[in-house]
Amino acid sequence: MKDSVNCNCTHTLSNDVEYKEVVVIGNGPSGLVTSFMLAGNVPHLKQIPDDLPIDDMLKARLSNLPVGQNLYETDLLQLAEGLEGRSQNPLPLLMDNLLRPCADLGIQADPLIEWKYDVEKQISHIVLGRGPPGGAWHGFPAAVRTLSPSSWLTLPPHSAHSGDRLPASALADYYRRYVRATKLKRFFRSGVVVTSVRCVRARAAPCSAACPRAAAFCVAGYDKTEGRPFRYVCGRVVLACGAGDRPGTLAPAAAKYCLHSLADLQAALAAEPASPHPVVVVGSGVSAADAVRLARRARVLHVHRAPAAALARLSPRAYPDYCQVYKMMCDGENGNYPNYKSYPNHVIVDVTPEEAPPPTDPRRDPTLRPKRVKLLNLVTNEVTEVIVSIITVLIGSKPDLFFLQTNFNLNCIELDSDCIKCTEMQAKKKIEAERRQCFLREHWHYLKSVLGQSIQSCKSRYLNYTEINGNTDGKCVLPDCIKRNESKCTCNNLISKSENEVNNTVEDDKVICECPANNSSGVGFGVDPKKPVDSRNPIAVDKSTHELINAPKGLYALGPLTADNFVRFIPGGALAIVAHIHKEKFTR
Repeated sequence: MKDSVNCNCTHTLSNDVEYKEVVVIGNGPSGLVTSFMLAGNVPHLKQIPDDLPIDDMLKARLSNLPVGQNLYETDLLQLAEGLEGRSQNPLPLLMDNLLRPCADLGIQADPLIEWKYDVEKQISHIVLGRGPPGGAWHGFPAAVRTLSPSSWLTLPPHSAHSGDRLPASALADYYRRYVRATKLKRFFRSGVVVTSVRCVRARAAPCSAACPRAAAFCVAGYDKTEGRPFRYVCGRVVLACGAGDRPGTLAPAAAKYCLHSLADLQAALAAEPASPHPVVVVGSGVSAADAVRLARRARVLHVHRAPAAALARLSPRAYPDYCQVYKMMCDGENGNYPNYKSYPNHVIVDVTPEEAPPPTDPRRDPTLRPKRVKLLNLVTNEVTEVIVSIITVLIGSKPDLFFLQTNFNLNCIELDSDCIKCTEMQAKKKIEAERRQCFLREHWHYLKSVLGQSIQSCKSRYLNYTEINGNTDGKCVLPDCIKRNESKCTCNNLISKSENEVNNTVEDDKVICECPANNSSGVGFGVDPKKPVDSRNPIAVDKSTHELINAPKGLYALGPLTADNFVRFIPGGALAIVAHIHKEKFTR
C-alpha cells in the first residue's frame, strides 16, 4: 500500500512500499514514548517552585528559561550538565528530574513540564512490534510484581504518585491501553517481525523533506499472522527493541533441557503439578529470585554463585520478597527453609535424561522429563548429583540485532524515484511458484509466521548460533532464512550474481545468499565495537542525540540498548532523539 505524503511531491513508490520519515522498531515503553513525542506532543517548561529541592545547578539553569519554553528548542545537554543518578546518559537524567522531581528523595511532586499538542510538529512514523504494545511486559507471569513503584513506570503525559509495586500484568495492560488513550493507534503495527534494516541511496535529490527520495534506510519484514512481507523506506530508524530477546544459556549439551523465562517456568509447573522431583533454578539476580518464589510450591534447588548486588541493595521494608530470597541465598547450604535448598558457588556441568520418553509420546518435551544433573562446587571441586524435573536458567540476556547490517557500506539498495525493487521480491516470486506445486508450501508463510519467533528463540536456546556458546560455524542466524540449497534463501539478503544493484531485470535463478554470519550479537555497535552488545557493553550513542556512533547517520537507539534499563529513564532517550529530529527538520 502506498503511503500518503502531505506535500506536493510527485515522486511515488511501488505499491508494496511505504515511506515514513521515521520507523521505530519495538513497541515496548521505548517505542510508546517515542511515538508519543513524534506524534506532535511537545514538552514545555512550567514554573519551577522555589521550595522544590531539586539540583541547585539545574534549578539555576531552568530559571534562566522562560515559562512555556519548548524543550525541543533548548540546549538539552547543557541543562543536563552535572546531573547524577542511576543512568549513565545525561538526557535521561534530565528528563527524569523534570518528570519526577526529587523522586529519589521520596518526595511526590508534580512534573515540571506540560505537554501541548502541535499538529505542525507531527512527524510521519510507524512503530513495529512483534506482539501487542507493551513489549516484554506481556511475557511476565501475573504473579510477578514490578521492581519499580508505579509512579516510576508511567509514561508521558501521565503521572502517578503511588509508591506501590504493581503486578506485571497490570503494567502490561496499562501499556496496551496507552496507545488508545494517547490517540497513537494509527502509528502502530503489531504482530510483525523486522528481518532487515539496510541502507538505500537515491538516484536524484529529494524535492522536500517528505519526499521518498529522502529515504536513507529500507526496513523489511513480515506479518506473523498472514506471512505477508512488508517494506518501509525512511529517513531515520529508531531502535527501541529492548535487550532481552536472547537469554543466556548453559553449554549446548545442557541447554536443550533448560527453560529460559519465567513464563515458560510457570507453564511447565502447570503441566507437571505433581512431579516428585525438585526444580532447579540457575541464577542470582532478580529474575532468578522471581523463579524461586514461583517454584517454591514444589521443591527448589537454587544453583548460583555469589548473590547479586542488585538484591543486596533492595530495602527489606519495600522488597520483603526479594530480601527473603537474598537471605536464603546467603545462608547457603546451612540454611533450613521449607522447599528450598541453596547451592552457592555451584555450576551445572552435565545434564542427562533419567528416563526415555514414554512410547505413547516419543516427542515429549525434553525440558519436562526427569533429568540427572551434576553440580560442581567451584570451591571444593566436589560433584553432587541430583534428579530434577525442570531446569530454569536465568543468567541474563542480550538484544537480538540480527536485522541490522554489520557493514552498512556494502550491498546498498538503490532507490529509484518511481519504483523500489528490493530483493524480497525475488524470494516472493519463488514462493508464489512453489505454492502451485505443494499444499505444505501453500501454507509455508503462515507456518513461518506462527513459528518465526520460536525459531529465533530456539537458535539461541538449542542450536546456539550465537557467541554465547562460541559459535564460529558461519551459519545464517536470521530467523526466516531456510537454505535448502545454494539458490534458495528467504533472508532478504539476495543479490544478483552479475551485479550488486537491485533492479527489475534480476533473473529469478541468479541469486545467491549473503547472510551475514553471527550478526545477532551487535558486534560493531557497542561502546567496545569488538564485543557483543549487552548490559556491560551497550550501544554507543551520541549523548546529546542518541544517534549511533558506529553506524550511518539517522540510526538511533534508546532504552535498555543504551543501558537505561529502568522505565523512568526511557523518556529522556526519546526526548534526545525527537529533539534532534525536530532541529534538523524544522530549522533547515
